[in-house]
Amino acid sequence: MIAWFARNGVAANLLMLTVMGAGAWTLWQDKVPIEVFQDIPSRFISVSVPYPASSPEETEETIVLKIEEAIQQVGGIKQINSTAGSSGGSVSIEVNEDEDPREVMEDVKIRVDAIHNFPALAEKPVIQLDDSFHSVITVVLSAEMAEKDLKRLAEQTRDELSALPGISHAEVAGVRNEEIAIEIPEGTLRKYNLSLETISRAIQESAIDLPAGVVQTESGDVSIRTRGRAYTGEDYARVPVLTRPDGSKLTLGEIAKIIDGFTENPLIVKLNGRPCVMITVMREGKQNAITIGERVKAYIESSNTTLPDGVRLDYINDRSKIVKGRIDLLRQNAQSSLILVFLCVGLFLRLEAVIWVGVGMVMSFLGAFALMPYLDITVNLSSLMGFILVLGIVVDDAIVISESCDSYRQNGLTPLEAAIKGTKRMAVPITFGVLTTVMAFLPMAFDSSDWGSMFRPIALVFITVMLIALVETKLILPSHLATPFLGRAGDLLAPVHRLSGRSLQWFIDRVYQPSIRYCVEHTYTVLALMFGGLVVLIGLYGGGRIQTTYFPRVPSERIDCRLTMLEGTPFEVTDAQIARIYDLAEQMRKDYVGPDGRSVIKHIIASTGTTVSTGRRVSNNPGTHVGGVVIETFGPEERSMNVNTVDMANDWRQRIGPIIGAEEITFRAEIMRSGDPVDIQLTGTDPNELLGISAKIKDHLSRYPALFDINDSLDAGRNEIQLRLKPEARQFGVTVNDLASQVRQSFYGDEVQRIQRGRNELKVMLRLPREERRNLATLETMRVRTASGLEIPFGSVAEATVVKSFTSIKRVDRRRALNITADADKKTTDLDVLRAEIKTYLDDLLVGHPQIQWTYEGEARDQAESGSQIVTSLLLVLAGMYVLMAIPFKSYTQPFIVLLVVPFGIVGSILGHLFHGLPLSIMSLFGILGVCGVVVNDTLVLVDEINDLRAGGMPLRDAVQKGGIHRFRAIFLTQITTFFGLVPLIFSGTWLADLFPFFFSTGAQSTHAQFLVPVSVAMGYGSLFATVITLFLVPLTYLAMSDLAQIFKRWWRNYREAWLGKAGGGQVPAEGAAETTG
Repeated sequence: MIAWFARNGVAANLLMLTVMGAGAWTLWQDKVPIEVFQDIPSRFISVSVPYPASSPEETEETIVLKIEEAIQQVGGIKQINSTAGSSGGSVSIEVNEDEDPREVMEDVKIRVDAIHNFPALAEKPVIQLDDSFHSVITVVLSAEMAEKDLKRLAEQTRDELSALPGISHAEVAGVRNEEIAIEIPEGTLRKYNLSLETISRAIQESAIDLPAGVVQTESGDVSIRTRGRAYTGEDYARVPVLTRPDGSKLTLGEIAKIIDGFTENPLIVKLNGRPCVMITVMREGKQNAITIGERVKAYIESSNTTLPDGVRLDYINDRSKIVKGRIDLLRQNAQSSLILVFLCVGLFLRLEAVIWVGVGMVMSFLGAFALMPYLDITVNLSSLMGFILVLGIVVDDAIVISESCDSYRQNGLTPLEAAIKGTKRMAVPITFGVLTTVMAFLPMAFDSSDWGSMFRPIALVFITVMLIALVETKLILPSHLATPFLGRAGDLLAPVHRLSGRSLQWFIDRVYQPSIRYCVEHTYTVLALMFGGLVVLIGLYGGGRIQTTYFPRVPSERIDCRLTMLEGTPFEVTDAQIARIYDLAEQMRKDYVGPDGRSVIKHIIASTGTTVSTGRRVSNNPGTHVGGVVIETFGPEERSMNVNTVDMANDWRQRIGPIIGAEEITFRAEIMRSGDPVDIQLTGTDPNELLGISAKIKDHLSRYPALFDINDSLDAGRNEIQLRLKPEARQFGVTVNDLASQVRQSFYGDEVQRIQRGRNELKVMLRLPREERRNLATLETMRVRTASGLEIPFGSVAEATVVKSFTSIKRVDRRRALNITADADKKTTDLDVLRAEIKTYLDDLLVGHPQIQWTYEGEARDQAESGSQIVTSLLLVLAGMYVLMAIPFKSYTQPFIVLLVVPFGIVGSILGHLFHGLPLSIMSLFGILGVCGVVVNDTLVLVDEINDLRAGGMPLRDAVQKGGIHRFRAIFLTQITTFFGLVPLIFSGTWLADLFPFFFSTGAQSTHAQFLVPVSVAMGYGSLFATVITLFLVPLTYLAMSDLAQIFKRWWRNYREAWLGKAGGGQVPAEGAAETTG
C-alpha cells in the first residue's frame, strides 16, 4: 500500500484534501461547540424538601431520616450527603461511575414519592439532577436607585440578553425575592376579636379567581369566570375581613399594614461602591461560549449609551475569555513552534520535506477537528491542552520518515525509490511506536471519574492526532517526498545542509562515537552509575526532597474573601465589618498600581446577607451573619506590575487582621482547586462527642505554621426557644397543634397565597408586625385562642425554655458528620508528610472513641483515588506496551530494553521541574506520558536498527555502536523539535521572552496558560534528556540483555544435561554421538 500511494499522487492528495476539507468544514460550520470545560453529565441527584421556620433537629427527624431510610436500598449509590437546616432538608446522592444517573433518579423518585408522613407544612419534594447550565459571563447592573426599580431594570436586561442570538438562559441574582407582607398588630386583632387564622381564611375565600362553567349559546360557547384574585398590595387592602353590625365591611387595609416589597432578610450587593444586581448568562447544549461572551460585551457597550444617567452595565467572571485565550495561545504557540521546528528540521532536511512535515501537522489537526463531534468532544480547556501537548510530538514520525528517505536519496536512489524504501524501512518501528504512545494515553480516555471526565478530551485529542499523523506518514508523505516540486529552489538550503551535516557528523565522529565506544567497553560500570542515579532520585522523591502537589496552585484573577459571623449576628454588625474589608480593598487598589499608572485591581464586589462565590453566581444561602468581598484583577498579561493574587490575598489577610465575633473568614485566590489541602471528616452518632474531638483537632492543626484558615463545618449554635404545653392546657381544650400553629402564624407568618406576577412567583405572608416579632415580650403576652373563641394567656397553657441549637446538621451515609478544613502554604511544606503526621495523631486521639470514624476528604481523597487508579492504569499500560513491542521485535526479552529506558525519560522531567522551581503535579503527569511516547518511539527505532545490523552479520558490540551512529540524526531531530516546540511555553515570562518577544506571546503569561507550564516543562526537558538516554542507555541495555540471555542459555543447557544425565543412569551421550537401537 505504501508503494501504491507513493506512485499514485492523485490518490494521496485526494485523501489529504478530504481530511483537511472535513476539518475545515467542521470548523466553519461550528459543528464543535466551544465551552470552558467539557460538559460532564452530573452524577449527583438532589432531593430537597423546603420546610420554613423549622429547627435543624426537627428537619433531621421528620424529613432527612425518612428520605435516607427510603433510599438506602436503591442500587448504584456511592455516597449520601444530607443537610438539615432551619428552612428545610436536602439530600445529595452521588451515583457510581458505572451507573446511569437518570435510572437511579427514577428509582429515588419512586421511593421518595412513597413517603406520605412528611410534616404538613413541608413543601413537596423536589428531585433533580444538577442543572446542565454553565456560567459564561456575569453582567452587573449598578445604579443609585430604589431596589424595586433596580430589579425591574435587571429583569428587563435579563430578557434582552436572553433574546440575543445564541443565548437562551440568563438568571438575575443579588436581589431579594418579592413578597407581599400583611402585618396586623396583636392589639388590633383583640380589638376586633379576630385571629390570624380567620383573616387568612377570609383572604383565601375572597382573593381568588374561580371558573363557573360554560354557557352554550347559538353563536358559540361563552365561559363564565369569577375574578377576585389580588395581585398587588392595593388589591389585598380591599379584601373584606369582617361585616359590622350596620352592614358595612371592615377591609384588610383598615387594620393591616400591607407591604408590597421584598422578603425580610436584608441583602446588599455593591460593585465598586454602587448598589448592583447581577445577571449571570449561561451556556447550554451546543451553544458557543466565545460567541456568547462577544455578544454580551457588544450588548453592554451599546446599552451603556442609552441607559439613564447614573445607570451602568459592566461584566465580571468572563469565562469566555479563558477559552478564547487558550485558543489564541494554541494559535500563537503553533506559529512560534512551527517556526522553531522548521528552523531545526531545515538545518538537515530538504526544503520540500520541511514543507510537507508542516502540511502533515496541519492535516492531523484538521482531521482531529473533523472527528471531534463523533467523539463527543468540544473545544474546551482540556481538548485545547491536548492539541498543545501533541504539538511537539506529531511531527516526530514525519521527521524520521523524511530523514530515512533523505538518506536513501543521498545514496543515489531516485526520489520515488528513496520514498518507498525509506518509508518501508521505518514503517514497522514507527507504527508500533505510535501505538505504544497511544497505549500510554488510552486509560485516561476511558476514565469515568470526575477528574477523568474532565481530562478525557486531552487523551482523545492526543490519540486522534497521533493516529491521523500515522496514516499521513505512511500513505501521503511518501507520495509528496517522491515528487519534488521546488526544482532548483529545493536546493536553496544546500549550503546550510552541508554545513549542519558536517557539524553533526563531526559531533558524531569526535564526540558520540568515542563516548559510546568507551561506554560499551565499560558497560556494567556505566549502567551501575545510571541506575544508581535513578535510585538516588527515587530516594529524594520518597524522602520529600522533591516538592509535589496534587494540583498546581495557579493564582486566579480573583480574590474571594468570605466572612461568617456568629449565627444571629445583626445585619448591621455584619455590614459594618464588610464595609471595613471593602475599604481595605479600596486601599489596595491605590497601593497596587503599575508603572503605567493603572491599578492591578479591576473591580471590587461587596455583599452582605449573601456571598458571591468565585466564578459562580450569588449564593442561595442568605443570612444576616454572612458576607463577602471579591477583588477582580486584570489578567497577568494585562498588568504592568509583577504581582500575583496569592501574594495580594496574604497582604489583604494581614491588613484585615482578627475580627471580633467572626466565626470564620477565608480567602481564596487560586483556580481549579480540587478541595482544601487538609480536610478531615469525622462521623459519629453523638454530636457533642464530635464537637469535643473537633476542638482538639483544630487546636492541634493550629500548631503547624504552614496551615491557616482552620475551620470546621459546624456553625456556632444559636439560642432556641422550645415550647411545651402545661397540664392545665387540656382543660381549655388547647392542643400542641393549636399552640404551634398560632405561634408560627404570629412570628414566622402564614403563607396565605402564592401569586404569579409576570415571571416571578410571590408569597403573600400574614403575620404580626416586625417590631412585635423582634420582642420576646410578645410571646409572653400572647393570647392563645381556643376552638370556642376563648383567649387564654400564653403563660397559662405553655412554658418556654431557652436552649442551644445547631444552625444546621450535616450527615454522611446516615451518620452525623463534621469536617475540619485548613488551607496550606504548599511552598513551605510537604503535604504528604504533613498528612501522615496528622493521621498518626488522629489514630491515637480516637483510640478511646470507637464510635467516631474519620477520613481524609477534599484534595487528599481525590489524590488517593486518582493515585490508586494511576497504579492500575500504569500496570495495564506497561502490559499493553510490552505486547505491542514484542510483536515487531519477535522477542520476549527485547521489550524490556524499552521499558527500562522509560524511567530515565521521567528523570529529565523531574530535573526540569527542579530547575524551574515547580512542584510535580497531576498536570506534570500529562507531560510525562508524552515523554514516554517520545522515548518509546526513538528506542523502537534504535533497537530495530541494531536488530537489522545483527541480522546482516555484524558482531553484537559493533552493531550496538553502529546502530546509534546510524540513527543519531533521526533521534536528535525528533528530540530537539519536541523541545523547541514547547520552548514558547516553558520560558514564557523569563528573560528569553523579553529578548525574543516574537516567539513568546503575552498569552503564554496569562492565568489559563500557567496550567500548561508543568506539562510543557515535563515534556520538554524529558525529551531533551531522553536524547542522551536513548543514544547511550539503549545500546548498553541491549548488551546487558544479550549477556543475560547467554547466561540463561548456559544455565538451561547445564540444567538440561544434568537432568538428562540423572534420567539416563548417570551417562549423558556425547554431542553428535550416533544413536544405537537394539
